[in-house]
Amino acid sequence: MAMKEASLQKAPLLVEEESEGEKEKSWQVLLRSPRTDRQRAVRLYCLLGLNVILFLSSLALYIRTVSLQGKETATLPPCVHRTDMEDARSAIEYEEQEYTGALVYDPETHTAGRRHDADVEYFGPPTPLLDENWHQLLHGEIPTMTDEEAEPYLPELLRIPKTKSYHFEPDMFHTLHCLNAVRLEVSKSLYNTTYVSQHHSTHGNFPEGWDATHLEHCLDRLRQSVMCHGDLTPSPLYYWKGFNLALGRTGKRTCRKWEPIRKWMDERGKRGNVLESF
Repeated sequence: MAMKEASLQKAPLLVEEESEGEKEKSWQVLLRSPRTDRQRAVRLYCLLGLNVILFLSSLALYIRTVSLQGKETATLPPCVHRTDMEDARSAIEYEEQEYTGALVYDPETHTAGRRHDADVEYFGPPTPLLDENWHQLLHGEIPTMTDEEAEPYLPELLRIPKTKSYHFEPDMFHTLHCLNAVRLEVSKSLYNTTYVSQHHSTHGNFPEGWDATHLEHCLDRLRQSVMCHGDLTPSPLYYWKGFNLALGRTGKRTCRKWEPIRKWMDERGKRGNVLESF
């Protein structure tokens, strides 16, 4: 009887010791169970799928951005720039032409001069006729802008009080305006004349030193315009015996046609009040 009780008392101790000893093995078996492996695999596949989705989304966004940028330039006709005013693009045509007014030397008379082979003259001793020729180039040079055309320049761009409208000047006309201003200023000393043009843009109540400031601006604008267009048509240097200078003269070059642009400006001027710089 005593031995039976002893074995009964000892049995629970043996079971408890086996439970503690097998605890670590049980957790290891649990971690390696098929169910846990499946959960880990599901998490990995989810992370992989998320990364693939993010990558494809980024790639699609990049392709769309590049496509839109390419489409913007691809739809433009040849030789029409993205920065050309959209409304003016229909007036852009090209032609080959030769410059007039080349410098030449006459070996017989030993004199140099400028060819007067243009249909209209724009330079020479100042006269009302020259002023009128320039006016025909520049009239209506500052037409109105629509609200949509003005929007990119807001809020700095303001309506002109005189017309209560937004106005703009095509760069071509701004540059011609500057060239005319230089012509008028240089003529004073070049031809020793006191002639005052009635179309000079400096007429009016301007700040002190405006004439010099305006002229410097115009000269620098002419420089930038020449460099911007970067015409690479060659100008061979022609040499004559008895003359110490070789004179450059170009042949045909590719130019934008003037007449369609002038016509577009005339049509544009009908849309509202135009301003003149002289």
